[in-house]
Parts: sequence; structure tokens; C-alpha cells
Amino acid sequence: MQVLGYIAVQPDWPIDVANAQNDVEGEHKFWVSAYAPAEPSLHTTVRATADALLVDDARIEAQLVSARQLRLSSPALSIPSGVYTAPSLTVACTQIARGTGVRAFDVTRPGGLVVAGGDDGALDVYETHGTHRVRLDGHLGDITACMFFPSGQVVLSGATDMQIKIWSACDGSNPVTLVGHTGAITDFCIIGVGKLVVSAAKDGRVKVWECGTSSCLHTYDVSVDPVNAIWYDESALVAACEDGRVVVIDPRSKVVRAEFGAKGGPPMRSAAFDAQNQLVIGGRADGVVCVWDMDNPEDTKLSFRRGHAAVSVIRLVSQSNVSHICVGTEDGQLYIAALSDSVTVIEDMVAFDVNPITQIRITPSTASRPHIWAAAQDSRVCSF
Repeated sequence: MQVLGYIAVQPDWPIDVANAQNDVEGEHKFWVSAYAPAEPSLHTTVRATADALLVDDARIEAQLVSARQLRLSSPALSIPSGVYTAPSLTVACTQIARGTGVRAFDVTRPGGLVVAGGDDGALDVYETHGTHRVRLDGHLGDITACMFFPSGQVVLSGATDMQIKIWSACDGSNPVTLVGHTGAITDFCIIGVGKLVVSAAKDGRVKVWECGTSSCLHTYDVSVDPVNAIWYDESALVAACEDGRVVVIDPRSKVVRAEFGAKGGPPMRSAAFDAQNQLVIGGRADGVVCVWDMDNPEDTKLSFRRGHAAVSVIRLVSQSNVSHICVGTEDGQLYIAALSDSVTVIEDMVAFDVNPITQIRITPSTASRPHIWAAAQDSRVCSF
């Protein structure tokens, strides 16, 4: 297993850099911390001037790339140079109490609306420039999942009240409620244009629903423990289980294709599937990300971690000869990693300090990579 060192930086560092460049009176500084395997952590200060970044401790090197990007490294701790990116857009979810934070969110493609929910049983739809559009109020428990249908005008939501609701993002009406799970909803996927929905819950079951008739078409009894997350591809339904397994089901034959990990092992909190490279990816509660070849469930192809905080979310960023994933953790790390014979972290996204990352969404972009959207347990959704 690869144990990766990393550097953390004060989330609002761009403010200090901008103030220094604009000759704002006063001292402009921000903290950085380096964490390396089997080494004491290193904490120091970066001082911004009009034309340079000066680090108090020479073991950390810092370079300004742009107004929103730094390059940080620590050769002394064998931490390679990496890019650290600040948000390009922040949506303030002002209807969500800051103490509860954003527990679930989604964004339309290519990103005109955001829906977000917290611990008060309601969701809110915002335009990405911040205007509040409508409140979706009707759940009797904390919001745990939400997603726009492909049209961008309809929202799917799930909560600890064991219900799944379908809403109008225009007027807030709730024409359909799907009832059948006996545990809190944890995750769901929308199939195609939205006629079918696949849901997961703490009852250990995954259900396939027909939205038009509000009926359950099939139930998979995946585990006696919670199913924490699911990933749907036309060739595979992937379930991350609290019992330590990632279970892959063929959605056409409805039979289990393979199981990865070990029952009784560290809980699997998130999962993804790279269909092009036939890779199954699982994120564990002990901070380890595991990668398996689909046809070889017995042997872990690759595993790595950065610290011991649980992996809360994994999303596939791109499928090419090398898989790229975005990983979010419960100590606020958010980064993109390239998976080959080893793992290489190619970008850190900085906004949430140590707040747990609760959701990640990927939307198309004309830039070199897609837009990464993320939220944590505060009242913001950020785009990178």
C-alpha cells in the first residue's frame, strides 16, 4: 500500500495574496502544514509580498501559479510538487443552517442550478450566482441524498425518513414519493432520462424503481449491514457496503458478478467503476482507497491512503488509458489522483479546512479537466 505525504494550506490564502499584490496595508500571511509518513508534521507560515511567496521554514517550497493556484512541495519530506487550487465559484446556501451544513447537493449540467439539503428535512434550489429559487419541504428527517434529473427541472431526494421524493425544481411541488426501504436512504442513481431510479439504504437493500408508477421493480438484498453508496453503469451496479465489501451486480441478469474486499473488514464508504479500464474502486472508513481489476477480485491491484480520515466520496473524473478519480475525505481533503501501476496526486482543491466532504459532482468543461463541485459540512457549494 502506498502511504502518501501531503501538504495542507489555509483555505482563504487567495485573499492574503490579493491583498499583498494590491499593496493593502498590513502583513499578509497564511499557514501551511506538511504531513509525511513516519515523520513529525511540519507547520509553518507563508508570507505574501507583491511579487513573491516567502516561507518561514525552508523545508517547504511555495510558488504562486495564478490568483487561484499555488504550487507546494517539501523535498525534505519527500512530498513532490503539487498544484493547490482555490474555488472559481462559491454558492452560498444561505437557507441551510451553518451548524448543520450541506449534507447533499447536486448541480445541473452544465451548471445553472444547485440543489442542496441539510439536517432540517428541506432542500433549496439556487441559481449558481446565488439567487434562491425555491424550497422543497416535505421530508421528515435529515436529507442524505439529492440529484437533478437530466432535464434539470426535476429533483430526486432521499432522507433518514426512509422516503425518496420527486420534486419540481420550478414550483416545489412533490408529485411522487417512493416508499419501501426500511432504513435511511444513503444514495441513488438515475438511469437514462429518468424513467428508472436505483436507490440504496441502511437496510442493506438496493431497489430499482419505476418513477411513472411509483413501483419497486426489483430488490437486491445486498447485505445485512447498510449499503453506504452505489454507482450505476449499464454493465454494472456497484454497492459499497458497511460490512467491508464492494459488491458488483450485473443489472441485466440481476446476479452478483463479483465481490471485492472482505466481509468484516473496514467499512466501504464509497465506490466507483471505470468501465473502460474495468476497474472497481472502493473508499474505506480507515482512509484507504482500493483498486481492483474487475476480473480479479482476489488481488488488490492498487491501494493507497493520505492520512487516516475516512474516504467519504469517490467520483470518476475521466476514463482514458489512465483513470482519474476525485477523492473526498472526512478531514476535508479533496484531490484528483491518477491511477496506473502506482497512484499520483495531480491536484488538491482547497476550500473546506477540516470539514468532512459530503458530496462531489462532476460537470463538463471546455478546460483541461471537468468542473469539480464539492460541499462539506458548512453552508457552501464550491466549484473548481
